[in-house]
Amino acid sequence: MSKDIEKKLKIVGLIPFWSDKKGGVDLQKIAGKYLIEYTVELLNSSSFVQETIIYSSNKKVMGLINKDLSVKYLNRPTLLDKEDVSIEEIISQFMNDYDFDILVLVRPFCPFISRHTIDECINRVITGRNDSAFTAVEFQKLSWFKGKPLNFNTGDPSLKKNSIDAVIIEQGLTHIVSKDSFIKNKSRVGINPFIKIIDLYEGHEVENNHDYEAAELIVNSGMYKGPYYE
Repeated sequence: MSKDIEKKLKIVGLIPFWSDKKGGVDLQKIAGKYLIEYTVELLNSSSFVQETIIYSSNKKVMGLINKDLSVKYLNRPTLLDKEDVSIEEIISQFMNDYDFDILVLVRPFCPFISRHTIDECINRVITGRNDSAFTAVEFQKLSWFKGKPLNFNTGDPSLKKNSIDAVIIEQGLTHIVSKDSFIKNKSRVGINPFIKIIDLYEGHEVENNHDYEAAELIVNSGMYKGPYYE
């Protein structure tokens, strides 16, 4: 796809935010920055994202963001604050409120997703090779689901690791989808998604205080150098 066509596409970063959704973890700081700031910085660092939008019913979230970062606030109905609301419902309402061609959805609980990951996923959708993309981790291990073997048979001899079929699990809370794909499929994942495999470090999700403490250790150790680091 040429640069001229790419420039005509409106590529928007969306951060859905619920105040205090994770029992307060989202309102704590990791090495001096609120968790959501890491996601805003990530989207700001992307080569493709033109606008970053925080979509929330509580404008106080903007007080958590460094004023040097480029981000807009868009108010959403409080009806979408309910726990049983799906991310597809959030996207549908956002699509009514704001125009885009490519949506880069990043929920603000994975501070270590890299801009290279984001840009690779966006590029796959921009070029039309895929209608959507998401991050995931891959485990080449014997796996069980609902009490039954998933990728092996219990009666067979134990498998060597390199002969086990890998299990892929969505991780990283990052989804890229074209507007056309979402309208057609009513899903954040289209019929031809690009699955970007990331490691457990990049996909570290802060859901509780233990996750928060681990993230704090990662940043303070110097392992995380920020989204602009090559």
